[in-house]
Amino acid sequence: MVRRRFVEDAADETHIHKITWQVVQRQVTNAEPDILSDLVMMTFCHHTLEGYANFLGAICAPELWQDEKRIFRGAGLSGKLAALHGACGLAEIDEGQRPYSTIGALEQLRNCIAHPRPQQRSGQVEYAEGREPPMFPPSYLERWVSRRNAQQAVEDVQEIVGGLHTAALAAFPAARHRLGPDGLGGIVWSRTTTSHLKPAE
Repeated sequence: MVRRRFVEDAADETHIHKITWQVVQRQVTNAEPDILSDLVMMTFCHHTLEGYANFLGAICAPELWQDEKRIFRGAGLSGKLAALHGACGLAEIDEGQRPYSTIGALEQLRNCIAHPRPQQRSGQVEYAEGREPPMFPPSYLERWVSRRNAQQAVEDVQEIVGGLHTAALAAFPAARHRLGPDGLGGIVWSRTTTSHLKPAE
């Protein structure tokens, strides 16, 4: 007796940027107020923003995102966001003003964490009479990482994604089902399947 077999065709999509945003939200809600928690929050803010840019770019500017690594080499995350602003009909970004001024610091921090190496500093500082040097000067990471900067990063990522998502929904109505109503919330993973019996051979 020949047994027939089931054949399943499946497709799924995971929105990694929404998962990284969940990490940020957990840090906002539960984390201790210390530099390590702030470091996680800020690093994952960058991951979220870059992930969202890649998600949106694949939908709204597929001709650019097909060769995204080459096209945006050297342009960084700001280059990707500038391209998305153009695709969605938004004004040019102003890297000197919030929320976009935050991106440079997040990129520097991300690169420091993604490609870690010992950081060395040396130099001489003169202090006026009666003014002592600090016993514990700021560490290398404290250039970027603080609770204030972490909170600012969260606010700025929400503002950037919110503005882009609203513009994308208006500019690309046929893609509403893929974009979803919220750029950072909602369904993280979706899967569709069909199956049928394969005729006996």
